[in-house]
Amino acid sequence: MIWYACAAFFPCILIVLFSVVTKNKWIGTSVTLILIATSIYKGFFHSEWIIFIDVVSLLAGYLIIDQLEFHKREE
Repeated sequence: MIWYACAAFFPCILIVLFSVVTKNKWIGTSVTLILIATSIYKGFFHSEWIIFIDVVSLLAGYLIIDQLEFHKREE
């Protein structure tokens, strides 16, 4: 059960975190996708449902960062 909770929140948090740090939503999304793809390739996922939940969480993180515009530079 903990794997599903982690899959639901961590990709979303990672996109927001990386986008705020790099000030670019595309770089934040790309880095998070690379991390998820690498862990799938290495076999750290137990079922296809976790991958599905990760994708939904990635989409939610992207929508959050796009709507709230955390990635914009303040000048």
